[in-house]
Amino acid sequence: MNNKSNKTELLLGNYLTWQLKKHFYRVYMKDHQKRSTAAKLYIMNHSSWWDGLIVFYLNRYYLKEDAYAMMSKDGIEKFSFFSRIGAFAVDPDSPKSLIKSLQFADQKLKQEKSIWIFPQGKEEHLEKRPISFMNGPAYLLDKNQHVEIIPVAAYYTFRHDQRPELFISIGSSIDPNELKGMDRNEKSHYMRSCLEESINEVKKDVINEEIDHYNIFMKGFKTSSEWFEVLKRK
Repeated sequence: MNNKSNKTELLLGNYLTWQLKKHFYRVYMKDHQKRSTAAKLYIMNHSSWWDGLIVFYLNRYYLKEDAYAMMSKDGIEKFSFFSRIGAFAVDPDSPKSLIKSLQFADQKLKQEKSIWIFPQGKEEHLEKRPISFMNGPAYLLDKNQHVEIIPVAAYYTFRHDQRPELFISIGSSIDPNELKGMDRNEKSHYMRSCLEESINEVKKDVINEEIDHYNIFMKGFKTSSEWFEVLKRK
């Protein structure tokens, strides 16, 4: 189902660095997660075409884990290179495809790899609440009770500059004790609440200009206004 290519990852990493610098003024990040070698299941909100590429970039240049990401069948058919960087396809309208993809994810978690899932199953507006949340993560948790479940919030916004900015928050692991005794629907509801809380927290930080606890993960190229300031000083 998946055949990673180091060459593709290197080429895409270099190209994506340039693309992110071109399209974003800043990419900010805060990380609550304590590093460990345990298998990890990342659940991330999905509101932008950029999300899959952000997952790849974040993993390659920051987390540096052997990671795999569930991606729509249509997306991989349109951009086949995704299958060379750890993406594996799922057709949410096909129960057979869904089970096959979850079995692949289960296999990787048992090998202590990292799995990224967009539990919404499709792009939704960043401000939509409640967000959609499929039962895939709960299924994987039932099969891997010791996996770390980590909510990741991606918040795209315009602030004071010509280009948009991206704020990423890697949350603390969800306490598995909080999920004991729950059925899958209840687990999904709890994880959705945790992910929504992470997104809302980032939104609040951005609105209130309380971003000192975020690190600058990437600086984009100078904007037109910055170049005008340079020319003005000269």
